Amino acid sequence: MSDLNTTTAPAADKVSINLYTRNPAHAIPQSTYLIPADWRRFQLSELINKVINTASGESFTPTPFDFIIEGELLRTTLDNWVQNRRNGDFESVINVEYIQSLLPPKQLESFPQDDWVSGVSIQRPGHILMSSYLSHVKVIPMTQAGTDATADSSVTMNLPSTLGATCCEWLSPNSQSENILVGAGGVDRQAHIFRIPSLVNSSANQTPQEIMTLHLHTGPISSVAPSRSFEHVLTSSWDGLLGVFALPTATNPLEETHDLPAEPKSYLPGQNSKKKRKLAGAAGDAQSGGWRKQPDMVMRGHTARIAGAIWDKEDRNRVWSAAWDGSVRGWEADIGYNSVLKQGPSDKAALCIDQMAQSGTLATGHMDRTVCMWDTREAQSLISLTLATSSPVPSLRAHPTSSFTLATGTYSGNLQIWDIRSPKQALFSVKRQQKEGKGERVLGIDWNGEVLVAGGEDGEVSVWSARGE
Repeated sequence: MSDLNTTTAPAADKVSINLYTRNPAHAIPQSTYLIPADWRRFQLSELINKVINTASGESFTPTPFDFIIEGELLRTTLDNWVQNRRNGDFESVINVEYIQSLLPPKQLESFPQDDWVSGVSIQRPGHILMSSYLSHVKVIPMTQAGTDATADSSVTMNLPSTLGATCCEWLSPNSQSENILVGAGGVDRQAHIFRIPSLVNSSANQTPQEIMTLHLHTGPISSVAPSRSFEHVLTSSWDGLLGVFALPTATNPLEETHDLPAEPKSYLPGQNSKKKRKLAGAAGDAQSGGWRKQPDMVMRGHTARIAGAIWDKEDRNRVWSAAWDGSVRGWEADIGYNSVLKQGPSDKAALCIDQMAQSGTLATGHMDRTVCMWDTREAQSLISLTLATSSPVPSLRAHPTSSFTLATGTYSGNLQIWDIRSPKQALFSVKRQQKEGKGERVLGIDWNGEVLVAGGEDGEVSVWSARGE
């Protein structure tokens, strides 16, 4: 046992702790340390840096750390924690996990819009893709140090109806610089695929065009997601169905024919008769809709609205979905088979879904103000961990490489960064400033591990620096 005597608190009780981390770069030799009970995070962080420096034998830049005890971040002295959590038992050894400390999120910029922002994506570096209830999707340029965009530099794509866009996503790999595909879901029950000739050249002949209109659903579209190969797009809807559609590629070009005739739209409010899609001829511009396409595969099983669906990050053929019926389901996309059913409480309506990196754990946000973690490695397991929030969670995003951190946006306007090793409280929680006369609910977020983007009822796209480990 290492006895660390200091002169800073000679009369303080001492406590035995085991320090450990899951990050090999910051690991120290296994040992039980006897340290003053009045130590806080700062002194513990100094201790770890001294041990690392001694073990390495060479100079290095000290790293600040946070400390987790029994799923809770240490915010006070060890003495205070022992008194409140262990009734003053200083004899028992405490297991303390340490993680690298992160800076709190800081807002970099915001972009006012004319209506609610329903979805955002920053999966293509340097650009924000957003969807709006003004019934369009827009590309806004973004720089590394912040943002630099003007009305002239953005690209806007209008949906054929005025009912509103519900979600959006990039559908082409980042390596593709021309003929970039973008997907948007609409209240009009259709998914719309746009092609942007280039994000560099914005001349008149580079106008974006809707090339495909995906038909299947009888309710608003809740999500669109590209497969890992970008050869297919997955759609989910309030009608409880999932659809898989083929995307045009270099080896599988778009067939410029309609798969089905135009449907009457007079019963849908917000439709303009002058914007009817053509039965034959060219697909037309983005205002008239694209080639009407049917799905390659339809998946049925949910008994309520599907909140969202994603492709598995490891298994190219696996699809996951979460719905208002309280269930999370896994599907074999090539045959449409529902191979996994994880049924939570039927009143635990899910609002969003994403998958953690490496571990494969699923994260879902719920109407009952919780985030639930689902272990996909166990066929019979249900909810393995629950994070409590202050209001419903309509959007979340897992860190792209870490298996521990995720970001959430809530109806109360909070943006939160979580580490599932400390599930009792968020690492950081910041509230978007509410504008007078506008709502506060966050409706969509995206996070690439360095930058967090959010949009909602306030009609703004806000950009935050938010690093995760």
